[in-house]
Order: sequence, then C-alpha cells, then structure tokens
Amino acid sequence: MADEALLRELNNDIWHAFTSAYAARDAAAFLAVHAPDLIRVGGPEKQVHRFDEYAAQVGQWFAELIEDGHNVGIELRFTERIASDDVASERGVFRIVLTRAGGEERLFYGRFHTFARKVDGRWRIAVDYDSDEGGTVDDVAFATGTQIDDTAAFAG
Repeated sequence: MADEALLRELNNDIWHAFTSAYAARDAAAFLAVHAPDLIRVGGPEKQVHRFDEYAAQVGQWFAELIEDGHNVGIELRFTERIASDDVASERGVFRIVLTRAGGEERLFYGRFHTFARKVDGRWRIAVDYDSDEGGTVDDVAFATGTQIDDTAAFAG
C-alpha cells in the first residue's frame, strides 16, 4: 500500500511521462524517466541490460517506427503499488498498440514489475522487468488491472 500523494508523484514523474514519450516515439523523453544505473530485464528475450544498452535499443526502435511511418502506444494498468518516501515497487499489465503505416493494428500484452527511487526530488525507474508471460496475457487480464490515475485503489 502507499500514500495517495506518493502515487500521484509517481504518476507525474514516471507514468504519464512514460506513456506520452512512448506514443511520441521520443527516446530522450522516454529514457529520462529511467535512472542512469537502470537494470532492464526483458523476460521474453531473457536478457539483462544496463542503461546504455537499453537506450541504444529504444533509440533504434523508435527511429525505425518513425522511419516506417508506424505509430505506437502503451497503456498500463496496475495490480500492485507499494511505495514509501523514496522507493517504490509497482506491478501490472500493459497493452501495446502498434499501428502500421497502412492502418493495420497489432496488439501486444504483458506484465511488468518496476522498482523506482526518488533521487533529487524526482522519481526514476531503477529496475524494469517485463514479460509476455508466454502469450497468456490478453485483454481480459489487462482489464483486471487498475488504471494509472486510480490511486485510491492502492492507498492505505
């Protein structure tokens, strides 16, 4: 559980910026919500990366999306939000909508678990893990998560 004010800070510093930068395919803004000592774990690819490696991947992917005329968006829903004054653990489900230049949409689902730290008055993702759960996450699982701005659901 967490204080609602802390969850609103996390939303403002991380989650709203994260989803906006993702949709804009803005690598610099997207990476700005991550700590410089980030540990990034990709479950489907079974790889662990540091910030520099992750930044290169994100930069390349966003550039390819832009070059090919594709749009992308990500929606997050939470299943657990635990935070104290300067550390937080948050788990949930995500849905990525990839819209190809020709209008075709593809949906991707998965689960995430992040750990964040507040440094110099601002929250940053320090550890980010995601997995597609072997394709078992779907719209039904996504719908069971709690929307980002429903901070009351995790306050206590």
